Amino acid sequence: MVDFGAMLADAKREAPIEPRELHSQLKKLPGYGYLRDVQAQVLTAWHARRDERDIVIKVNTGGGKTIDGLIILQSYINEGLGPALYVAPSKYLVKQVIAEAQNLGLAVTQNVDGAQYLNSEAIGVINAYELVNGRTKFSDRRTSRAPAPIGAVVVDDAHAAIATTRKQLSVTIARSNPVFTELMDLFAEDLKTQSADAYLDVRDDRRGTPIRVPFWAWRNRLDQARSILRTQTGKDQPLYFDWPAIADVLELCRVVFSNQEMTITPHCPPIENITSFVAAQRRVFLTATLADDSVLVSDFGAVAASVDRPITPVTAGDIGERMILAPQEINPALAADDIRSAIVGLSREYNTVVLVPSERWAAVWAPNAAAVAIGEAVEPAIERLRTEPHVGLVVLVNRYDGIDLPDDACRVLVLDGLPEAFSPEERLDAMLRMGLSGIDDRQVQRIEQGIGRGVRSNEDHCVVFLIGPRLAQLTVDPRTLPRFSPATQAQLALSRQVATQMDNLPMSGIVRTARQALERDENWIALALQSLRNIPPQPGHVSTSAIARRNAFVAASTGDAGRACSILQTAIDGEEDIATVGTLLELQATYRDALDPQLAQQTLALARAKNTYVTKPLTGLTYTPLVERAPQTERCLERLASAFSTPAALRLEFESIVEDLVFDELRTEEFEEAMRRAALYIGLGSQRPEHDVNVGPDNLWALGENRYWVIEAKTGAQSPAIGKRDMAQLSQSMVWFGQRYDPQAVAVPVMVHRSILAYANATPHSGMKVMTERGLGEFAASLRAFAAAVADAGWTNAETVGRLLAGHNLSADALPTFLMDQRGVYNKGGV
Repeated sequence: MVDFGAMLADAKREAPIEPRELHSQLKKLPGYGYLRDVQAQVLTAWHARRDERDIVIKVNTGGGKTIDGLIILQSYINEGLGPALYVAPSKYLVKQVIAEAQNLGLAVTQNVDGAQYLNSEAIGVINAYELVNGRTKFSDRRTSRAPAPIGAVVVDDAHAAIATTRKQLSVTIARSNPVFTELMDLFAEDLKTQSADAYLDVRDDRRGTPIRVPFWAWRNRLDQARSILRTQTGKDQPLYFDWPAIADVLELCRVVFSNQEMTITPHCPPIENITSFVAAQRRVFLTATLADDSVLVSDFGAVAASVDRPITPVTAGDIGERMILAPQEINPALAADDIRSAIVGLSREYNTVVLVPSERWAAVWAPNAAAVAIGEAVEPAIERLRTEPHVGLVVLVNRYDGIDLPDDACRVLVLDGLPEAFSPEERLDAMLRMGLSGIDDRQVQRIEQGIGRGVRSNEDHCVVFLIGPRLAQLTVDPRTLPRFSPATQAQLALSRQVATQMDNLPMSGIVRTARQALERDENWIALALQSLRNIPPQPGHVSTSAIARRNAFVAASTGDAGRACSILQTAIDGEEDIATVGTLLELQATYRDALDPQLAQQTLALARAKNTYVTKPLTGLTYTPLVERAPQTERCLERLASAFSTPAALRLEFESIVEDLVFDELRTEEFEEAMRRAALYIGLGSQRPEHDVNVGPDNLWALGENRYWVIEAKTGAQSPAIGKRDMAQLSQSMVWFGQRYDPQAVAVPVMVHRSILAYANATPHSGMKVMTERGLGEFAASLRAFAAAVADAGWTNAETVGRLLAGHNLSADALPTFLMDQRGVYNKGGV
């Protein structure tokens, strides 16, 4: 017999590093014998750039990027650049990566302290939480043993890893922790300078707008704050794992309170604490949906020049088939409950997965759901969908990524409501980012992640329903579309074409169209495939502001605040987005405060003029009174004409306003902004003085002819009657108005509250009116009806618009019909 073993030993060569050759020599299971074309394209492009330290690879969901990542790491090991680490976004996906590695015949281990990993005999596979935390194994501050080294690392689902990094390299303190109260008391007077009303909401445990500690107050009381925080850093205490991540950069943090918790978040994640990651010779970031690569620079400290040139397949159209339907864009008159009922009907035949932002949102689905899953319950629910013949309707709470629902596991996917920001830091950051553009990039990112859950290969298909006017707006707002990946842009564009063929169809008609996709209509399949042909890959994008944020943070953390300010100034000079300029100026003021507090306040005043959600300066906020000289109809025409180009866009904007005009303690900020926008669109003057300059009412409406409504919004109040504090605020706002407006002006004090009754110790202001749930509901209904009528008739004729305003009780003279006096009597007209 021939001794093939001896021959093999004699012929032993160096392990291959070229990815195709490497793959061909692996002992793979059946079905893994060949690389898919997309995988081969990516690996070939990566191999040509393998010497670069930071590389971004963008592959559509289902494109086989896990296999790419594993082969890349084995190639690095063979080159001598180990140990090699694969970072998955969750424990659940760690299992999938290990299974994929075993199918390929690659050795893997979860023990990064073991000999197999350390000697580069196996690829380490961990989740992102194990890599990124204050006491990570991958830091030279590790005291129990030597840090686990990293030679090469692949970060899978980089978009999800970014969210994990921000959470893990910051501190959250629950209200139940005594430290919460200690720190709030320490900064009480400073918080009041930002918003006295928001401070009281936090103090009284009312849900309201998040409120930050001004940066100068944080710096001045830093030693006291540090002493308080250190009481919680011992073993088995709440901050044991978190504290080491921020201790050295505590001065360079933003501190935000809500009624439930407080957060302490560095201006950029201090990724330098993960020393093995920072020292890694090769770092590869895999993503399916990251439209803006800037966060890899600002959050991971990646090299901008490399990140700006992502590796992609030749075409971006290699993705599963999705029919994306926004029923309220097709027919704005559709009620959300009717849409949900129709989807429940579909779930009796097809597995249907509903993604909702919160448990409260899930409640409307619960009676018809086979499962409502949150947290640890998500994985068992997914396993049921993947293994059982038919489950029905499953609701997943606040889970938009890190899950796979291939083929029959999910044929109908539903996004019900916009993904929400929950922590005070996230909520504040969302408001800052939306600014004047109305777009929150992170929210768009999560939506893209969500609608990608239902197709896990280019042979998969599903129907996606978007419920809610804000989600429907995504398909008509030209500012939002470029934020999505190229394939999703193409599928959303096709959705717009489909929607035009179904204009104002009832829900039954929309379901019939969905069934055409579900029942595999040949013409639909051909059209869907055609829409994905020849889609060019998305070029990389790294903003100068992101680079500046990271570089300025690094400079400031080394004690060079002056250089940090200079870096930011260069970015400010080149930035076009006004809201972003405001946030950069605020950050510059934060660093400048240590050098020149007076100049820092002047810089902050400039920032506030660009973005009203930045920190309020100590002085320099100037209030500009409302002056409305043109007739209401003329102003209404002008604002509608400048804001909307199509009837659908107009109706969806009004629907998004109506959606926020509700009594809901979780959406008080949204309510006040909706009231401002509603007044503007119907031709009134509208401001939010308390938000803008920290004094005055929540909303101020100018009705024309020297008439005004001074509005205090208490839509988060749960009390059965109006309390002393709320009454006092309305009275103070009336005094504020009297000090700034013509003595001849007629001002009506308006309280938005569930009740018309007052507690015995609460004195109503003379002439006070109340907008109750009934009045608010009628006002919202009038806005919706007006929008429908104007969309149908057009908004170019003043006589028509004026008639419609009056007909729907939205003229200045008719608006009091939505108000009630304390006797329970509605006004019949007249201010």
